[in-house]
Amino acid sequence: MAGLRTTRCRMEFSDIGAVVWILRKCVWWVPDFSVDRYRDTLVELDREMRDGHPFVAFSTRHLIDAVR
Repeated sequence: MAGLRTTRCRMEFSDIGAVVWILRKCVWWVPDFSVDRYRDTLVELDREMRDGHPFVAFSTRHLIDAVR
């Protein structure tokens, strides 16, 4: 019996270091990511997070159970 399960994952970041870490580990999210290239955006995001507004991102995952 084949099946499909889908879930939507919520990720909440409260500091810029965690955002940089995940973007360096998951290179397919932002393929051209570098701190230098995105410095202005990261500085603004850091300001928002320090003001109490966490960065929230979502991703969707699929589990396909297939039978041949």
